[in-house]
Amino acid sequence: MLDDRQTIEQVVMRRQAIAALEAAEAHDLLAVVDRACATGEASGGAAQGRRRVDAAVHELSLAMALPVPTVERRVARARRLRATMPQVWQAWLDGRISTADVTAVDRAACRLVHQQSVAELDDVAVDRVERLTPGQAARWLDRWVERSEPAESARRHAIAHRDRKVALRPLGDGMTRLTADLTAGDATAIMQKLSGCAHQLPADDGRTIDQARADLLADTLLGRRGGGLGYRAVIGVTVPLSSLMGFSDAPGELTDRSATIPAHIVRAATTDPHSLLYRLVTDDVGNLLTVSWLGRFAPERLRQVLEFRDGTSVFPTSSVPARLCDTDHSEPWPAETSAANTGPLNRRAHNLKTEGHLRVRQPAPGMFEWTTSTGHTYTSTPEPLPIAGWDAESPVDTRRTDGREHLAGVGRPPPPAARAGVGSAD
Repeated sequence: MLDDRQTIEQVVMRRQAIAALEAAEAHDLLAVVDRACATGEASGGAAQGRRRVDAAVHELSLAMALPVPTVERRVARARRLRATMPQVWQAWLDGRISTADVTAVDRAACRLVHQQSVAELDDVAVDRVERLTPGQAARWLDRWVERSEPAESARRHAIAHRDRKVALRPLGDGMTRLTADLTAGDATAIMQKLSGCAHQLPADDGRTIDQARADLLADTLLGRRGGGLGYRAVIGVTVPLSSLMGFSDAPGELTDRSATIPAHIVRAATTDPHSLLYRLVTDDVGNLLTVSWLGRFAPERLRQVLEFRDGTSVFPTSSVPARLCDTDHSEPWPAETSAANTGPLNRRAHNLKTEGHLRVRQPAPGMFEWTTSTGHTYTSTPEPLPIAGWDAESPVDTRRTDGREHLAGVGRPPPPAARAGVGSAD
């Protein structure tokens, strides 16, 4: 049995081994992509090289169960480090610094304007970051960038400002985190404004300062003043009929499967007089029954069915919402245009399938079997729609011969250009 000293040393050795393995993985990713590029360019020039790289990245995405953009970022990081920061690259391969450290160093290097500065950072980064915690390393790297290129601060700011964005991250329990990349001045001013308004609330308000700031932010952006409803967004939700009527508490789901919505929140939303509900019929485990169409191009009703069934692109590692995807035939036209032979597919994967880099078949409605150019097969299936049983004391007639009923789309009827079956909520 190991004593504490030996156990600690073993922990350190394992951390180094993990870092080295992750570096070796990055090396292999880069090798696969480089071979694909060389093969493509040899057979069809630069354009074919880019297509082969795209196909290779999609295959790696399937093999690693990672989104395509994540694989692309890892390949790009490995290429930068190998080409411009050889000491950091070798230290990672040796397990001296962790993947988190490497990511932080690469992020700092990407902020630098001059290649000479990147080379200087490569000279000093390994010895420094391997002795620091991740937080300390991030702060040291930030100071190093600012001090090494003080004359380029305006240029760096312009680049960072160009990449500003707002993002959502579901937290569960009906909550989502909203983040925004803003200028430091704007962010500080917004926080001060929210704090000032929160402190002006009545003493008996009852909310904490954090709760008040969150509520004030939402109320201000949505124009909810004086009890008004303000801005109304179009949101699609599926929920069992029994939950909607209060006989169960099975949660609903957003149509893109990005979040679950507690039943009590959906019930409250449907009290809005502008709510619009669609009736969907599923089997007893939540699989949406199929719909067929005689024409080649999917009508809006079929696209709606696919949106509710699949939620996102049917490429296994994609999270592109179905409403933003192409409606793709699994078996090419003139095979039938039906839910059993179509599915939402993001444009990049659709193009690769059309060009023969990926093959797909739909052995059962909603089940997609993908085969790559190397012969590997990956299968994706949609998450069943939320289902719930009825309370034994329910006065509602629960007899059915065609599956379970769902209601979808809480809110106002959408405009003609929007997807059918969705609704609005404040």
